Amino acid sequence: MEISELTPAAVEALQHRESTGKAVTTVTVEPTRDDSGWISYEGTALVTHHDGETQTLNIRDTALSVALEQHANDEAELGSVPTVVIPVPLPEVAPNNRVHCEEHPGVHTETVACRWPHNVHAEGDWPQVGHPYRVTD
Repeated sequence: MEISELTPAAVEALQHRESTGKAVTTVTVEPTRDDSGWISYEGTALVTHHDGETQTLNIRDTALSVALEQHANDEAELGSVPTVVIPVPLPEVAPNNRVHCEEHPGVHTETVACRWPHNVHAEGDWPQVGHPYRVTD
């Protein structure tokens, strides 16, 4: 199983955590070996934010843990179960989407830079942005 196949499950697991207001760039899961020698992946993941800060995420009983179990089986057949680093991509910016953010003055066309976390205030009917997207803020 390719790492890219784990991304949707990682994004889903991120939806169930408490918001931090920071964009997530990667989800890392370490392998573990039990007393009988069985190798699998930990029940927690390390979430890395765009600013380098990290936090742990419980992934037990999630789609990510199921996908990692399959990934571990595939890797074990190849002879090892390495640490998994799952990149979490930013979504594409909609063309000509007009927004308000504090990164740039006034209402303007949205860019990826507008999506990095920063304080946002209302300005009329324009959408406010400041987080890459709700699942990873």
